[in-house]
Amino acid sequence: MKNAMKSMVKQNVLLLCGLLLCGLTFVVPAQAADPALLNVIQSRLAVDTVIRGDFTQTRQLAGVKKPLVANGSFVVEKKQGVLWRTLTPFPQTTRITQGEILQKDGDRVLMSLRADQEPAVNAISRVLFSLFAGDVSALADYFDYTGKIDSNGWQLSFTPREAGLRAVIGAMSLEGDRVVRLVTLTSAAGDVTRIAFSHVVTAAALTADERAQFE
Repeated sequence: MKNAMKSMVKQNVLLLCGLLLCGLTFVVPAQAADPALLNVIQSRLAVDTVIRGDFTQTRQLAGVKKPLVANGSFVVEKKQGVLWRTLTPFPQTTRITQGEILQKDGDRVLMSLRADQEPAVNAISRVLFSLFAGDVSALADYFDYTGKIDSNGWQLSFTPREAGLRAVIGAMSLEGDRVVRLVTLTSAAGDVTRIAFSHVVTAAALTADERAQFE
């Protein structure tokens, strides 16, 4: 179980990476089915450059009763990238920038995908930025979608357009208000990952410590 927990964040990053790597072969961005819906949702989202908060990530593996649960904190800087810090059940950090996706256990590098070695990293980063920052218009380039809006918030459900994407992920949904509150990913194998965000705040700039971690 410990090994399964240790690989959970890595598996999710690889799932998203695989999603786009497959998609780059098959997907041609298309006109949004209902751009008015996306425009209304986008207009409700916070415009601040920085989003930070906590997360609880629950991964339910198909055929396994007990879910894997991790908790941590995150920082999104819309131009620089994402810092994803898992605190329990073990410390681990994932940093996503335009040039690199880096995952570390303390000082030990677990995974490094660099744009100078793999040109798709820039595109992968764009989707990951979009997912965590709530850039719904960018996600609509790669998925068909349906959604709804009410006085409390909004919800969007995404399905891959092409077979290459569907081989990796079955569905994805986002729920939120001024920020994304819940992300649900269902893999083609039936595994379900839910990432719930809490204590989310926005700001105009990173702290000095956060800036240092992007350097």
